Amino acid sequence: MVALHNCQNSANGLNQEESASIHLYTMQFDGGPSLYHVLNQSLRAENREDLKPWFLYLKLFLTALHKLPSQTETVWRGIRDVDLSSKYKTGMKFAWWGVSSCTTHIEVLEKSQFLGKHGQRTLFSIQCINGKSIAAYSYFKDTEKEIILMPGSYFEVMGQLNPAPELHIIQLKEIIPPMTLVKPPFPKSDGQKASSIVHKPSTFSPSTSTMMTSMQSASVASKKMTS
Repeated sequence: MVALHNCQNSANGLNQEESASIHLYTMQFDGGPSLYHVLNQSLRAENREDLKPWFLYLKLFLTALHKLPSQTETVWRGIRDVDLSSKYKTGMKFAWWGVSSCTTHIEVLEKSQFLGKHGQRTLFSIQCINGKSIAAYSYFKDTEKEIILMPGSYFEVMGQLNPAPELHIIQLKEIIPPMTLVKPPFPKSDGQKASSIVHKPSTFSPSTSTMMTSMQSASVASKKMTS
């Protein structure tokens, strides 16, 4: 109800429910895990049954994201308390199956709730081609400058840098996948320009259920590397 109250129809063609689905994704909850944390656990799980409770929300959420214009720019994503450099070798290609939250402002990651300034840290520099800016719909509005990378985003590792003993920078480039990994949640008319990555014909239906089946059929190794 709070998310619906805070949202209205948007200039990008989102209705109130679609705007609220993005707003809800960004909200923090007292006394328990946030929606985005639980959702991403399910998206990255090997058991497809874990996704069933999310089908209706995912249909709404992904529809909203696909309606937003795509952003081509460099974004940043930080993972604290871990060194992931050994899992991302230069030249390797992989998909991230979760909803990946990034920022266009690297200084945001210095805050303790994100990357911080101390301890083991992995910083991803990502040249994206299909990022979705959700700042206008976020619970935090302009404070995080958040860009979303959708489930099934596909990358190549371009290089690594270790500028400090506990800081590991990994450079990624979003690229066209070898096949359609996730089909849009709604059909597009002939005259409508696609805002999402759909590169090859696919027999998958646009329903969330079959969309998730295609995600589950991809490499388990890629899923386990998701940050």
